[in-house]
Amino acid sequence: MLKTAFVLCLVALAIGVVCRAQEIAAPVAAEPPEVKTAAPEPDAEAAATAKKKSFLQRAFSIQAVTATVPGAIVQQFHDWPEEWGKRHEGFEKRVGSLYGQFIIGVAIEDTVKAIHHEDTTYRRMGHGNFFQRTAHVVTDTVTARKPDGSRTMAYSVPANAYGSWAIATLWSPREFRNAESIFEWGSAGMGTMAIANLAREFWPDIKGVFKKKK
Repeated sequence: MLKTAFVLCLVALAIGVVCRAQEIAAPVAAEPPEVKTAAPEPDAEAAATAKKKSFLQRAFSIQAVTATVPGAIVQQFHDWPEEWGKRHEGFEKRVGSLYGQFIIGVAIEDTVKAIHHEDTTYRRMGHGNFFQRTAHVVTDTVTARKPDGSRTMAYSVPANAYGSWAIATLWSPREFRNAESIFEWGSAGMGTMAIANLAREFWPDIKGVFKKKK
């Protein structure tokens, strides 16, 4: 039952991410740059404020919903963990647990990004065959861009996946407070991030096929 719930949870989260992908707007065309004698240095306080807003936006975003509600529904259906029961109180615990895990993961990820200067924003390849694009998805999931354009390991990604689950075990049933559980569910989190990037890569193509049929 545990493995079935695990698979269904990943599928549900993937569907949520795909639905979110439909709402991503096309990039706005950049206006011609103005001629200036000297570009001003970005204000540190303004940058910190923008970063804080980014965190708050993610905390109350559609991403937060897709990372919380589908998984909570699947867990409620399978009564996992059993200690929380199948009543509405159990569902509230599952939603709260997943949301707390999401918030903690975002905080950990943003902190590691700031320290290691990582840019983990996914960039579509948009061309090539299935295998080339899938390889690009994997590469862009586990690596990040540095300010100088070079690539490095995306430490913020596993820090989010494994760190958030490790902290979530503090309020989870005692049976999950072990290294095996952290590895299993942290790996599931990594898989979910890869699925999200897979959707970002291929969904525009799938959506285009349906538009052509119409």
